[in-house]
Amino acid sequence: MDQFQTYLTKAMEGATPYIGAAIGMCCYVIFPEQAFKTAAGAVGAVILLDIITKYVALSHQAGGYLAAVKKRTINSNRLWEGTRIKLFSYLIVAILAGLSYRVVQLEQLSIFFATVVYSIIFLREAQSILENLCDAGADLKWLLIWTRKKQEQILESDDINPKKEGKNDETI
Repeated sequence: MDQFQTYLTKAMEGATPYIGAAIGMCCYVIFPEQAFKTAAGAVGAVILLDIITKYVALSHQAGGYLAAVKKRTINSNRLWEGTRIKLFSYLIVAILAGLSYRVVQLEQLSIFFATVVYSIIFLREAQSILENLCDAGADLKWLLIWTRKKQEQILESDDINPKKEGKNDETI
């Protein structure tokens, strides 16, 4: 019995068990089902691609990576300022989607909600990647225009377009 108590004492020393418990709780809330993990992984991948393509676009516009750094066009603080808000808001939305699974009695409804949320975030990030690639000199304006038209069609069909005439913040 003393050996078991010694083992538990050593296991609970340090921050490792507490970090593991915190990660476990976060995963329980954010990823209640495998579909949530897959969607969050895809969104995480496009966020990373967005950051990379932004660096490529800034480098291209400045005449190269080193020139962009020298001109302070590429600055880690500036990148972090824009990305921090985006990551925080996406985390909050992921928590809301995960909590909907725990709150809503119909699992399929909350999975549908999460699918819509993650899909919209994915498509917005994909559009940002296309804009960055166009800024870097890629001939993808046709695809960017097409995605913008499709986005407008989706928003108009769901009647959630904030640019629509007669709409204000209260009805959105």
